[in-house]
Amino acid sequence: MQLDPTICNRARLSRDERFDGQFYTAVITTGIYCRPTCPAGPAKEENVRYYQSATHAEFNGFQPCKRCKPELAPGQKLPSILDQALEYLTYQPQLSVLQLAQKLAISERQLQRLFIEKIGLKPKQFINQKRQINARNLLLTTSLQLNDIAIISGFGSLRSFNEQIKAQYGITPLAIRKSSKAKLTDNLSIKLNYKGELNWPLMLDFLANRKIPNIEFIEHSYQRTINIDNSTGWLEVSKPTKQNYLLLNINLDNYCALPKVIYRIRKMFDLDCDLLSIQTQLKKDADLAKVIDKVNGLRLPGCWDIFEFSIRAILGQQISVKAATTLAGRIAEKYGTAVQSQGASAGKTIDNTFPEQLSLYFPTYQQLLKAEFSDIGITNTRQQTLKTWVNFYSENIELFAQAQDSDSFEQKLCQVKGIGPWTANYLAMRGLGLPDAFPAADLGIIKALAKNKNTEDEQRPTTKEILSRAESWRPWRAYAAIYLWYSLSL
Repeated sequence: MQLDPTICNRARLSRDERFDGQFYTAVITTGIYCRPTCPAGPAKEENVRYYQSATHAEFNGFQPCKRCKPELAPGQKLPSILDQALEYLTYQPQLSVLQLAQKLAISERQLQRLFIEKIGLKPKQFINQKRQINARNLLLTTSLQLNDIAIISGFGSLRSFNEQIKAQYGITPLAIRKSSKAKLTDNLSIKLNYKGELNWPLMLDFLANRKIPNIEFIEHSYQRTINIDNSTGWLEVSKPTKQNYLLLNINLDNYCALPKVIYRIRKMFDLDCDLLSIQTQLKKDADLAKVIDKVNGLRLPGCWDIFEFSIRAILGQQISVKAATTLAGRIAEKYGTAVQSQGASAGKTIDNTFPEQLSLYFPTYQQLLKAEFSDIGITNTRQQTLKTWVNFYSENIELFAQAQDSDSFEQKLCQVKGIGPWTANYLAMRGLGLPDAFPAADLGIIKALAKNKNTEDEQRPTTKEILSRAESWRPWRAYAAIYLWYSLSL
């Protein structure tokens, strides 16, 4: 992708927020690179160079600005296969170029061509630079051991970590840590930047109505227990006032799964969506436009774990949100695992004492393979559906990791007895974050689109009529659904 210097210059001089994360400015006289929205005074145009990504700028020897922190800017729009590549590298930073190509089912040559064309770097250069940027952030903001940071960031060894960091930044990892003016803490805190508006109260309100007791707690922040890749603990997500980032506080017994934790939280709170483009498209529908204006910043609430969410979705078939939440709590109580709080001790740098509201880990699919689901207050038919589903999930895990198309995902899931279009689309929409998933037969959507609402002459549309109208909402039908649900409370 070629950057137009004229457009880039206009954007940086105006500090146009629409270009944040779309390109980066680097000043050859200072060796610093910035976001186009940086509050620092603009440099002379003859001294400025433009780059497609933070990794590209750092590869060319520029250091990140300490004011605008460009390495934390939201990502640019990329072709879907490159988006998928970056997702893999986010939670599996140790992947080699060959392994990445194999996961994407393309050749190394194709992968190299895509990276050079769209990002401006070869895949190996991008991967190494991404590791270095992540490692530097952890060195500056946490007190994690150097060996842990090397592993988390994807380096093959501590020696490789030390050599590459020194080569890139001119000083050792230990020197970078000593240069930090921030107070280092044993509790890992990470800023998760996003672009555009985020209506935090509405996000929390939606999740609070569906929280699983003893697993999740929501007041002014989101808290939950986590059990992921042999790492256990808890996390909290909050939003500082007037800041365009969420603050993720994590307490784990080990941090090997940190990249995956960050990836899941970004997806759960929909931090990487282009909300302006989505709303511009949906506002072409007059009814949706009215809702969007009243709930500005409303994003698509996701989930922490797709299996946990799938159980919750099946329990929610044809019953109220409150009733489904109660049933999910009973499953957690009966089949889940109690947390084991332990303060910092010899050899432990983390105090992972749990808040009193968090006392259970939700059961894994392995724990539920032999579950009977009796005595939790559901019908025999629903018990059988859960059993069938757990077995299906255990045999089709890759389906949930690789699903990209909501229509084919729906067709696959509807082959499972007890799973219909509503459940399949709800899973695709909130469980996988597929933006075009759409539960057209949902009662809330039907009510929202009815004519003459709440009168004797109320006319509710058919599923066919709803699907026909929703064609103009593609590829953002999932967002249309969440707006329609909220329209019922306005």
